[in-house]
Amino acid sequence: MHKTSHSVMFHHFHDDKHLRAQGSLSSSDFIQMIDWLNKHYSILGASQYKEKFENGTLKNTDICMSFDDALKCQYDIAVPVMERLGIEAFFFVYSSAFGQNPDPLEIYRYFRTACYFDIDKFYEDFFDSVEQIDTKEFSRHHAKYLELNYLAAFPFYTENDKWFRYLRDQYLVGNQYDELMNELMIQNDFDANAAKKDLWMSEEDLVATESKGHLIGLHSYSHPTQMSKLSKEKQELEYQKNYDHLKGLIGKPIRVMSHPCGDYNETTLEILKSMKIDIGFRSNMSLTEIRSPLEIPREDHANVFKAMRL
Repeated sequence: MHKTSHSVMFHHFHDDKHLRAQGSLSSSDFIQMIDWLNKHYSILGASQYKEKFENGTLKNTDICMSFDDALKCQYDIAVPVMERLGIEAFFFVYSSAFGQNPDPLEIYRYFRTACYFDIDKFYEDFFDSVEQIDTKEFSRHHAKYLELNYLAAFPFYTENDKWFRYLRDQYLVGNQYDELMNELMIQNDFDANAAKKDLWMSEEDLVATESKGHLIGLHSYSHPTQMSKLSKEKQELEYQKNYDHLKGLIGKPIRVMSHPCGDYNETTLEILKSMKIDIGFRSNMSLTEIRSPLEIPREDHANVFKAMRL
């Protein structure tokens, strides 16, 4: 158990319609997890959590639940469970998911799930493809990656998960990652356009989610994996476009957010403060205390799942 108030973070769920993926939960898994959490913590509704945070009355055992990326599987599986149990959560939404050109990261994830029975087989193909670009540089960066203890704050990642993310975010430049993934999808006869319609909520789904008492929050416009590397102007655009879209959709000011991929810097925090965002969430528990209202820690559900089995 953590001794700091935090949120539990969720992404993927599976059933007969939605594919089982790395880290995904079934409806029964989700119910069991809520039952376990209720025995160890007090699960607060999103509005109640926000109110108690702002008036300084949160207890260390107070937690909330949050969902990133407005995924259709969340709406189909998690939302009905929470409605039955009387739980209201935070839903953090990136707006490009509702346009013609959504962030491809989720499409790539779906591709890995649909075309590879074993995630490590995908990693094998991916690593081989990257190595072919420049074998010497590939080896040099692998040595650097080992020295860095990369993504140590995310203990639920496997070694292959971390090496993959290092290559994606630190090694590949420009459009190299997208080009490589598109080539792998072609090799596997994967239709990315057909996959899009099954991955995200519709705007109607999101409005319905908000009407059930859940709080809708910012998660950037295009979900950059490294927000901190963007200029101030680009960061402002990411969050202002996100804000305008969501406010226009639900008809209310947006006052909460989570950092995509947990990445941000002081510039990000200044922008969010200027937009009158009241509270924000990280994507890990690396901070043992809440450093600022925009840096509330979150525990990935995968770590909760591990704790349930101890």
